[in-house]
Amino acid sequence: MKTLCKPDKKPVQKARKAVSKASPEARAKIFKYLCKWDEIFKKWGWAEHSKKEKSALRKDIRRDVLGVDIEPSNMNNGQWDVMFFALDLIWENGILVWSPEMAAYAREEGWRRVYTWWIDNAGLDIDGLKEYGAPEEYIAAIARDKFGGVRDWRTLNSDKLLHLFWTIKNRVRKANDAGKSLWKPENAVVDAENCPF
Repeated sequence: MKTLCKPDKKPVQKARKAVSKASPEARAKIFKYLCKWDEIFKKWGWAEHSKKEKSALRKDIRRDVLGVDIEPSNMNNGQWDVMFFALDLIWENGILVWSPEMAAYAREEGWRRVYTWWIDNAGLDIDGLKEYGAPEEYIAAIARDKFGGVRDWRTLNSDKLLHLFWTIKNRVRKANDAGKSLWKPENAVVDAENCPF
């Protein structure tokens, strides 16, 4: 009797289907990203273009906006916010008006929105924190002191907003460590001629 399989050989494994390493949240963002691109292609007459052309356009715009060549599965939350802002601009204005200036605007405005949210929610990632963020007057006072008479801290550019975020987050953390809060009590009197902080 002949043996078909020798005992010292391992059986041949079937090819396994590649499983995405991205988290469910990342897969949801990638799905939203691709759906937005489909809407853009349909609206601006690119639906008939080849998959290769569409993929190349997505990659070029992603590189323009983020400044690096990064796959969607490796993007962080801030990069996603900036990318979705850029896609909104493209959807509103069209693919043909895309330019380096528009990419710079999308990058700057996108990061400004991210950093503004971070400032409003500074300390959200600190364990045991009861009150995160800081009062608007407190943030405005720090921005005026740090950046020289700024009337509205929300008009700062993205670099200054990032520095302001670090300052606010450190102050929230230090106040929490000392058992204090940056939020003023409700019965506090505010002097109109002087900053309350």
